[in-house]
Amino acid sequence: MFFIFGIDYLKTHFTHYQRYIIVAIFSMFLPFYMCGAILIFLTLRLLWKGEIQDVYKQIPKSRFIIYFCILSAIVSLIYQNYYGVVCSIGLLVILSFVLYYRVHINLRLFEYITNCLIVLSIFAALYGLIEYIGILNSYNIDQFEIMIFNRPQDRINSVFFNANYYAMMIEFFVCITFYKILKIKNIKLEWKRFIYYASVIALNLFVLLLTACRTAWPALAGGILIMLIVDKHYKTCSVILGIVIFACIYFLLNPSQFPRVDNIIDYFMTRAGIWEVAIQNIITHPLFGEGPMTYMHIYSLYNGHPTEHAHSIYLDPLLCFGIVGLMTIAPYIYSNIQRLYHLWKLKIDKTLVALVISFTVMIFIHGLLDYTIFFVQTGFLYLLIASSFDIYKKPLNKYESLRK
Repeated sequence: MFFIFGIDYLKTHFTHYQRYIIVAIFSMFLPFYMCGAILIFLTLRLLWKGEIQDVYKQIPKSRFIIYFCILSAIVSLIYQNYYGVVCSIGLLVILSFVLYYRVHINLRLFEYITNCLIVLSIFAALYGLIEYIGILNSYNIDQFEIMIFNRPQDRINSVFFNANYYAMMIEFFVCITFYKILKIKNIKLEWKRFIYYASVIALNLFVLLLTACRTAWPALAGGILIMLIVDKHYKTCSVILGIVIFACIYFLLNPSQFPRVDNIIDYFMTRAGIWEVAIQNIITHPLFGEGPMTYMHIYSLYNGHPTEHAHSIYLDPLLCFGIVGLMTIAPYIYSNIQRLYHLWKLKIDKTLVALVISFTVMIFIHGLLDYTIFFVQTGFLYLLIASSFDIYKKPLNKYESLRK
């Protein structure tokens, strides 16, 4: 498996353009500021070579990305939200690189990327376990014990800034690995691959427990179930649904076993206070918001809880970008949804469609209580997977041309 990281392998199997994408994938497993710096460097280099300009010309509706980011930066400047200006530039960089990815992605590169993500998730998990041992040692615990801590600094985050971001990355890793299992045509003949993927899932689920992120579990369950439904694995879906129901009943009967149960009321009250502040500011700035990171910019005006965002995927985009801002990017989003739907209609790769839908379902379930998708690594990985329908750009283009 590890030969896939060799320089010779990359040179013989992928084009110069595709190797830019591979570098970006590896950068996700560096600290977020290094990942961001590498993405900026790669995008500027591609811009200098004229590659970014070309992809904007090739992909329909992509110009709305530029309109959206410029509007976001202008609004941020008007309200002196300088973090918002930086985030607007960051959004333009990431979305531009995703367009480049769409032009150069193919099935071989996608399978390579997903293989790399699975292998690298093992290293991230091992790093997290070392981190956890350090946490136990800080409490003078010399033997390995499974303990769920409340304090943020006592929850493992591996290389992903904090525990909640790492938890969302684990959700993605598990779904990608599960996608690989669904791609196995005959488990009896490929049992070694199955055991490898199952072991990776088990390891990631274990470190997910150590992140102490409660929201990740229902999000992951929802994503896996949706993947199985879309891919028409109804029997397996029924079994996993049964396990989920059993777990819910167990925790209802044994509430003390629920992770971090002692602070769950305070947790929800804090979230409710954050949402109240967000709603108040949405009411006063409904059209344009105040730019990215608006909550951090305005919470003190409402004596709100100090944090970076509104902890809700349903509130924060409206808070930051307003109705007009979201409508500006809507044509590009709609064109992507159409393209994914056309891939589903063509019945070329229903498992890939299932993976994209499962990722989206997870961020909307997790987003009920948090906004972990608005971050360099989580957001970038989601956008790459969600844009992977262009693996089949030739049949999609042909299908769409016939419809016109």
